[in-house]
Amino acid sequence: MMPPVEESSLLKLLEQGLDQPAYKRALLLLAAADAEVGSDDDLASIAIGQRDRRLLLLRERLFGSGMECTVGCPGCGESLEFSCSVADLCLDQLPSPGESLDLTQGEFTVRYRLPNSHDLQWVLENAGEGEGQARLLQRCIQRVTERGRDVTGQPLPESLLAALLEGMEQADPQGNMELDLTCPACAKRWQSPFDIVAYLWTELEAWGQRLLGDIHVLASAYGWTENEILAVSPWRRRHYLGRVTQ
Repeated sequence: MMPPVEESSLLKLLEQGLDQPAYKRALLLLAAADAEVGSDDDLASIAIGQRDRRLLLLRERLFGSGMECTVGCPGCGESLEFSCSVADLCLDQLPSPGESLDLTQGEFTVRYRLPNSHDLQWVLENAGEGEGQARLLQRCIQRVTERGRDVTGQPLPESLLAALLEGMEQADPQGNMELDLTCPACAKRWQSPFDIVAYLWTELEAWGQRLLGDIHVLASAYGWTENEILAVSPWRRRHYLGRVTQ
C-alpha cells in the first residue's frame, strides 16, 4: 500500500510542476507517492505502463476510485459526461521491468524494449514536428536482423515499424489506456484515450487552489501560519472554516 502523502508535500509538488512538461510532472507524482522507490533515474526508467499504473493507484489513494470524465464526441461535438473507476483501468498483468521483447515479421527480427520517461524526454527535446512516434520507436529498438544479418540502425520498412508500434501497445496496454464510448446524441462509437497524468494533475491543481483558499481564510481570521494550519486535521479545519463563514 502506498503511504499517505502530506498536504505540504503535494503543494510543493504543484509548485515544482509549474510550466513543466507532462513526463516531468509524472515523475514528480511518482516521487511523492513513495519516497523510497529509488532515484529519479530509477523512476524515469519505469515503462510507461508501469508508471501509469502507479499513478492510478496514487489517484485512488488521494481522491478515491471513482472518476468523472467529460469528452467531446468526434462525430457531432456533443459533450459526453461519464464515470469510470481506477479498477476499470488498472491492469494486474504488466511486463517485467526492463524486459526485452522480440518481434518477427517476414525476414526481420526486432529486439526492443518498452518506452519510458527517459525516451519521452529525449523525443520532446530532439524530435522535430511530426517525428515523435518514429523517433520514439528508434530509441526503443535494441537490435534488428534481416535473414540473420545485423541491420541495426538502418532504415526499416514502414510495415515493420507499424507492426512494432502495435506490438508495443499489445505488450504494455496500461501505457495506452483507451475508453470505449458511445455518443447518446448521434450513436457514434469510438475509443477515447485516457491520460492519467493530465487527469490527476488537473485534480491536484483544483485541490491545491481550494486548500490555499482555506489557508487564506483561516490565516486572516486566526493569524495562523500556513504550517500551523496544515498541522490541523482536515476535519477540524472544516469546523473552523464553518465558524469563520457563519
